[in-house]
Amino acid sequence: MRKYLLSGVLTLLVLGGTAQNILTPVAIETEIKLFDNAVKRTEIVLPQVKGYTLYKADFHVHTIYSDGNVTPRERVMEAWYDGLDIIALTDHLEKRSYEKFMLKALAPYSKDGSPFEYAHAGAGNPKNQDTPMLCNMNATVDEAIEHAAKNSLPIMVVRGTEIWRNPSTVGEYNALFLKDINAICDKDLFESLRRAKEQGAIIIHNHPGWRRTTMEKSEEQQRIYAEGWVDGIEVVNEAKLYPKMLRRALDEKLFIAANTDTHHPTSQRWPQGGGIFRTMTFILAKDMSEKAIKEALLERRTIGYCGNYLMGEQCWLQEFFDAAVDCRVVGTDSKSKVYVLTNTCSIPFALRIGNGIQLLKPFQATRLTISKKRENPLDFVVENMWIADEQHPTLTLRIDK
Repeated sequence: MRKYLLSGVLTLLVLGGTAQNILTPVAIETEIKLFDNAVKRTEIVLPQVKGYTLYKADFHVHTIYSDGNVTPRERVMEAWYDGLDIIALTDHLEKRSYEKFMLKALAPYSKDGSPFEYAHAGAGNPKNQDTPMLCNMNATVDEAIEHAAKNSLPIMVVRGTEIWRNPSTVGEYNALFLKDINAICDKDLFESLRRAKEQGAIIIHNHPGWRRTTMEKSEEQQRIYAEGWVDGIEVVNEAKLYPKMLRRALDEKLFIAANTDTHHPTSQRWPQGGGIFRTMTFILAKDMSEKAIKEALLERRTIGYCGNYLMGEQCWLQEFFDAAVDCRVVGTDSKSKVYVLTNTCSIPFALRIGNGIQLLKPFQATRLTISKKRENPLDFVVENMWIADEQHPTLTLRIDK
């Protein structure tokens, strides 16, 4: 057999072939890629506004370490693919309902074969009250931060947690930019909030209408607000708008937030490519450092986004509109002027003109003829924006040279 193979090699050499031809492996199976199935980042183009960059954030996200269905690592990946710049992991401080499934799977590996004790950060260890809890609440966020760094994803992961007791009276609150989540754990809600503020946390009042019969503050909420612990309010939770909270945000100088509060994969709620992005908060900041983001939040430079609606203070909505829409005069006669409006961003604008709506689609130019008899010809109600008192703002088109 060896002589036969050698003579075959010599024959190939004589015929102009090489030994390399015979030694190179030949594929015995063929792979055919029928379509490009690579997951791509959704690019959301927003304008620069008054020298600020608009960063896209979701400050309310859950993982399997409380009652979500997604790991911290996947939360980071989906946030990146969804076009976000910032994500806060805010697992419940007191509720880890997914833990029962984990413990059921892990039970055979305990020393005596019995399940571990179920406990949460608020109740502590039922066998030893001197032990405040049986978990490391920081590990969830650490996992996400390490995953983002390992995959070179330029996304900020904020260390946070959701604090709650009775939603019908006290409500729920997200503490963001914590240094140590474990250190704020306490049975007393007010003590947890106080400890969070001692760490320099920013606190958002979450979904203020959830499981409540009124939007007025309860006695417990009055105390929380009076202490100055609340910095922002969630005017949008997932796809639900709380219009009255826009007035509260304005009156009490709170920043406006819009968050997913996602427990499921975001692809179940906001499929890619549909022209509508996941709910998020636009932050007008100098850069993406923690210092700059916190400064922007405390100065209330935010706009909420949900389903191609924008929620915010009128001054920032006007600035955003000015920066996003280029308006030029292209013709005039005795009765009217003709304008071309170009939307330079990923968000549409719906302008009310009489009884109709003129839609400025993303990255498209629209020709608009306006009568000279029209009072305030460049003022329009923008129907896909919300301000205080359940109103759509009237904004003014700025003529660009």
